[in-house]
Amino acid sequence: MANQEEIAKELAKRIRADTRHFEGKLPERYSLAWGGYIAGLYEWGTIDLSYYRGLNNLLPGVSEPDPVAEIFTGRDDDDDE
Repeated sequence: MANQEEIAKELAKRIRADTRHFEGKLPERYSLAWGGYIAGLYEWGTIDLSYYRGLNNLLPGVSEPDPVAEIFTGRDDDDDE
């Protein structure tokens, strides 16, 4: 299995390729998809916080509310008891 640095480099390469494909402006839906993907990799320990932040910085901001951030941080819900 690849190490975290190799994984982060490959993901950065793919994010940049998508950005180039869309003439330098990654559409919001792609930014959301990439954001969710790298959040999952971070949450499950595939990449550490520094790689997560670096990859996330490659993504343009999204409209508020950001569903990736909301899902990633969770919600307080009494139904989980």
